[in-house]
Amino acid sequence: MLPEDQEKLLNDIHSRVIKYLSDIDIKPNKTEKEIRSEIDLSIGKSSDLNQIKVLFDKYLEYSTKTNSPKFFNQLFSGFSTTGYIGEILSTITNNSMYTYEMSPVATLIEIELLNKMSGLIGYENGGGTFVPGGSSGNFLAMLAARHYRMPAVMNSGLFGVSPMTIFVSKDCHYSMIKSANQLGIGTDNIIKVDVDKAGKMVPDALDRAIQFSLNIGSTPFFVGATAGTTVRGCFDPIQEIAQICKKYNVWFHIDASWGGSVLLSKKHRNLMKGCYQSDSVTWCTHKAMAQPLMCTAILFKNPSILESLNDVAGTEYLFHNKDTKEPDLGKQSLQCGRRVDVLKLWLAWKYYGDSEYGKKIDHLFSMAKYAESIITKSKILNLISDVNYLNICFQIKPGGMNINQVGIFTVAVRDELFKNGDAMVNYAEIDGRICMRLVTVNFDLNTKHIDQLFSDIESNAYKLLTNYI
Repeated sequence: MLPEDQEKLLNDIHSRVIKYLSDIDIKPNKTEKEIRSEIDLSIGKSSDLNQIKVLFDKYLEYSTKTNSPKFFNQLFSGFSTTGYIGEILSTITNNSMYTYEMSPVATLIEIELLNKMSGLIGYENGGGTFVPGGSSGNFLAMLAARHYRMPAVMNSGLFGVSPMTIFVSKDCHYSMIKSANQLGIGTDNIIKVDVDKAGKMVPDALDRAIQFSLNIGSTPFFVGATAGTTVRGCFDPIQEIAQICKKYNVWFHIDASWGGSVLLSKKHRNLMKGCYQSDSVTWCTHKAMAQPLMCTAILFKNPSILESLNDVAGTEYLFHNKDTKEPDLGKQSLQCGRRVDVLKLWLAWKYYGDSEYGKKIDHLFSMAKYAESIITKSKILNLISDVNYLNICFQIKPGGMNINQVGIFTVAVRDELFKNGDAMVNYAEIDGRICMRLVTVNFDLNTKHIDQLFSDIESNAYKLLTNYI
């Protein structure tokens, strides 16, 4: 039985959550000094539940408000009611995803979701596992590729093994570089393949790079394409890359952490055309499917490799030998203890269904196109990259401004937006040009939000202009 004071606190907390979600204002970050002065971060002394309530309020007050339609900063945004319910269920049941015995319902849910997502990719008998983010998915894919090509490394290690080469685009996610380091492949053995003007990997350049690797005696074992690059939102030419990988018998992975959700859209799934020819796909549903962090799947065309590379010998205490063939998902996972991340996604998918989820994705595309149309009509805004997905990259470039000042000015306007509480938008660099990068990934976005954003951008730009001209 829950103690009365805890029950009262929980009821109070839920009412405060509702109040928090009703406020969409973006507030600038407090300084480290300010937060330390407002929140007692020290631990060791006991506190009563009233103090916990105060800390709860302070945490909400000083945290970045990612649920707001004014938040365009990252590749995730918004609030999911079903996601929230799923997180509550995961927390109060506190199951772990290593054995069926421990998590019977969650295990069956995860299997169902993995089958569903594999089917959308086009894998006939695919499967996989859920991992704590896209970086972990890319790491596991690279590990699987190494195991596939050189299974002896599992026991003997990398000693005496010939050099291995990884191929990714120049615009790949940095997790590819980290994974090469973590796996002992070495970052010097990564070849970053040229991209075209749109930011997509050039297939001919990939072919030449693999041939060069073979000529110097290195073993090409992994090609990583990107479906939705972080800055420009580009989708590499999957079908052409697949043919090259087949030609050289190289593992073909697609990092679709950002773009995998287009598979739900009848209008836009062509961006992932040919993805069934890959060996593995990373897909983050906490991005364009609006799930709370984290909720990422790594899917494999041949999922049997997972049990092969995740050896569980000596774990009879956990994976008991039973007559029944109950599915123990821990045998496919790098982790032992693993929280139930699938419940929130399953509830959302049950709620929306395929069709409504597809419409949500289409809506995000329409918001990106609407933002693009405003920029192209503006006298002081300049698109610096094609809008391929939900990423819109542009500069603020008033007449009379020195070209060398444009990037600095764009960032200054971006900072002013955040300081004033108008919006939170990120910035990045493309071909040496600093630009503002906004992302239309919140399901609650509408044209009024976009109109207000660009109105605030232009008003802040004109306010700051006298300092630069």
